[in-house]
Amino acid sequence: MLIHHLAAPRILIVEDEHIVARDLQQQLEELGYEAVGHAVSGEQGLAMATRLKPDLVLMDIQLGSAIDGISAAQQIRASLALPVVFLTAFAADDVLARAKLTEPFGYILKPFAERELRTVLEMALYKHKAELGLADSAAQLRALSRRVLEVQETERRRLALELHDELGQSLTAIKINLQSQARFRASSPEALGLENIRIVDDALQQVRRLAMALRPSMLDDLGLAPALRWLAEQAAARSGFELQFQALVPAERLSAEIATTFFRIAQEALTNVSRHAQATQLELVLQQSELELVMSINDNGCGFDPAASRGLAVAGASLGLLGMQERAMLIGASLQIESSPGRGCMVLLHCPLSTTGATTGASA
Repeated sequence: MLIHHLAAPRILIVEDEHIVARDLQQQLEELGYEAVGHAVSGEQGLAMATRLKPDLVLMDIQLGSAIDGISAAQQIRASLALPVVFLTAFAADDVLARAKLTEPFGYILKPFAERELRTVLEMALYKHKAELGLADSAAQLRALSRRVLEVQETERRRLALELHDELGQSLTAIKINLQSQARFRASSPEALGLENIRIVDDALQQVRRLAMALRPSMLDDLGLAPALRWLAEQAAARSGFELQFQALVPAERLSAEIATTFFRIAQEALTNVSRHAQATQLELVLQQSELELVMSINDNGCGFDPAASRGLAVAGASLGLLGMQERAMLIGASLQIESSPGRGCMVLLHCPLSTTGATTGASA
C-alpha cells in the first residue's frame, strides 16, 4: 500500500477508454490516492486540470480528440506546471521522442501492474515536490541577492551622507577656525583652540557612532552576551517596552561567525518589534550548554502571519525573516518563528556547537 501522506495525492485521469479509466480509478483508490476526475479528451483534460488543480495528471497518449495526450500534456505543463505521467500501449520511438519534449514525469506501458503504477506515481510526485522546493529556493536566492545589493547601496548612501553632513561639517569648521587665526589677529588663539577641541570631540563621537552602527566593538571586546544586553537595552529605551534579559552562558568565547549571526538575528528581530509589534514587554534569553547555543526572543505585541511574510519576502517586498533564516542556515542553526495576529511573537534560534564552535580566546 501507499505510504500515507498528510493528504492523499489528487490524480486526474485522462483516458478515452472507460473500462481502462474505471480500472485505473479503482487501483488509485486502493493505493491511497484520490481520483479527482476523469476526462476523455485532451480538451476536457486541459479544462479539468485548470479547474481542479490536481497533484498529478495520468495522461493517455493516444486520445481520439483534436488535441492528443502529448499536446494536452504540453499545455498543462506550460500553463499549470503540473506533473504528467503518460499512459500508452505504444512504445514507438517517434511517439516517445515527441512525448519527451513535454518533460513528462514518467511512462506507464499498458497493461501495467499495481506495483508499477505505485512506483511511477510516487517517483513522479517526489520529483515534482523536489522541483518545487528547488524553484522556491532559487526564488529566495534571487530575492536575497537583490536585497543584498539594495542594502549595500542604501548603507553606502547613508554613510556618504553621514560623512558629508556631520564629519565633513566638523572638519570644515576646524579649517575655518584655523584660517581665521591666521587672518584675523583680533581673535583669541585660546578661544579658537577651545572651539577646535570641542569640534574635534564632536567629530570623534560621530566616528564612534558610525563604527558602532557598522559593528559594535563590544561584540569583539566583551562577547555575545554583553552585546545582546546592550542591543536590547537600546531597543527598549527607544520603544518603551519593558525588558527582561537573561544570559546563562559560560566564560568561554564563541566563534566570531556564531556570535555575529546571533547578534544580527537579534538585531533584526528587535528592529521588527520596535517598528511593528507595539509591544509593552519583551524577554530575551541566551542559554549555552555543551551541545548547543539557544536564543529566544518573546514579545507580547500585535503579532503577524509568518507564512504571509515569507511570501512577501520571496516576492521582494520585505526580506527580514528570509535574511534571518539564511543567516541561521549558514552556520548550521535552526530558526523557528511562531506568531499569529494578536498573540505576540517568539523567535527561537538553536545552534549546535562543535569542538570549534566555542573556543577560548576567540575574537567574538
